[in-house]
Amino acid sequence: MLIQYNNLLPLRCLRNISKINNIKYTSQFSKNKLISFLNENNASKIIQRYIRNKLMTDNTCPITHEKLRYPFICIKLNRKFFYYDFYTFVKYLNVSDENRDPCTRLIISDIKLNEINKLIRYYYGKNTKKIIISQNMIKNTELNIILYCLYDLISEITNIDYISLDNIYDNILPRFIYYIHILVKNHSKEDCLTIINSCKRSLIELDKMNCILVLDYLNLITALKFNE
Repeated sequence: MLIQYNNLLPLRCLRNISKINNIKYTSQFSKNKLISFLNENNASKIIQRYIRNKLMTDNTCPITHEKLRYPFICIKLNRKFFYYDFYTFVKYLNVSDENRDPCTRLIISDIKLNEINKLIRYYYGKNTKKIIISQNMIKNTELNIILYCLYDLISEITNIDYISLDNIYDNILPRFIYYIHILVKNHSKEDCLTIINSCKRSLIELDKMNCILVLDYLNLITALKFNE
C-alpha cells in the first residue's frame, strides 16, 4: 500500500519517520523537501518490490533460509536475480577467503563489491571495518603505489643537475630494482611492459649522465622476463 505524507504532519514527526525507515542525511531538508523525498522513497520501494518479486526465484535468503527483509543484496546472473539478507551476506563475505556468490560460486566482480561497500558504509558507518576488499583491489592499489613511486623517482632524477655514480649505485638504481621487482612479480605482462617502457622513454628524454646504467637494467629485465 502506498502511503503519502502531507503538510498535516509536523516536521518532528516526519524526521522520526525518516529515522524509522533508516533514511539518513535528511537533517538539513526543509519540511516540503522532506515530504517529497519520503513520498518518492515510498513509491520507489513499491515499484522495486513489485519488479523484484517478478524476477525473484525465491523469497527466502539462501544463507539463513528465512524470509527476505529489507535491506538485502541482489546478485544478477543470466537475467535471474539472487537475493540475500544484507547483514548475513556481509558477514559471509567477511569470513570468506574468496568473494564468491554462495549460490552460483562465481567470483563477485569488483564493480558489484564497490556497490556493496557503499551499502556497508551507509548502514555500518564510514569508519567500519567490514569493507570488502578483493585480491584484485589490492593488486590495483599496489600498482598505483608503484606508479607513484616510479614517478617520484623520475621527478627526483629530473631535478638533479649532475648524477654521480655513487648516487646511481647507492640511491637510484636500488630503488628501481626494488619497484620493478615487485611490479614483475605481482602484475601482468601488459602492465609491466607499459610501465617499464614509459620509464625508459622518460630516462632517454632526460639524457642525464650515468642514467644509461638504469636503462641497461630496464633493458635487461625486459629481455629476460618478457623476451623483448
